[in-house]
Amino acid sequence: MIRQIGIALCLAALAGCASTGEQVKDFSDRSVGYGWLDLSGVGANRLHSVIVYQLRPQTDQPYFHVKVKKFEGGYLFYSFAFPAGAFKTYSATGQQCITLVCSNTTFTYNFGKQGDEVGAVKIEQPGVYHFGAYQLDKVKTGWFEQGKFDVTVPEDGPTQQAMLQEILKDAEGMDPIIAARIQDALAGSYAAR
Repeated sequence: MIRQIGIALCLAALAGCASTGEQVKDFSDRSVGYGWLDLSGVGANRLHSVIVYQLRPQTDQPYFHVKVKKFEGGYLFYSFAFPAGAFKTYSATGQQCITLVCSNTTFTYNFGKQGDEVGAVKIEQPGVYHFGAYQLDKVKTGWFEQGKFDVTVPEDGPTQQAMLQEILKDAEGMDPIIAARIQDALAGSYAAR
């Protein structure tokens, strides 16, 4: 129990660090980026955070801590504040929980900064961009080997339309520019990205 309180305090401090960065007030040059993760095939069943890394252009603050929300058997993650550039889903962190009681083990699934195209997006102009929908599956290893996971595209993941409708609920009260971009994407104004 004490360890869980410590983890909660660390997560709160991490969230505080993420909020001390540049606060975006003008969304006219920003984009919505979103994706979905299914953790049912790995050790964690409750997702706490997803981090997206900005590959290009290089910046002194390349990590984006995005919002995470339980959605359709997995977790929806998104942000309204992506600038132009190349981005990749970097990591996901969670725990194994039964109702309100969670284990004291934190699982971090690192996707890496470069290499494959899992969760990669290139934002050239302000709009709405999909990082993808993925399922994480545990890979069998030896007793003393570090745990590994594989990333696949799920057969029964949510549609992009369902994800955008859920994200729109948060955007409508926040910024009219972002809400309009999501509504346009739902209406089919943006090409598939």
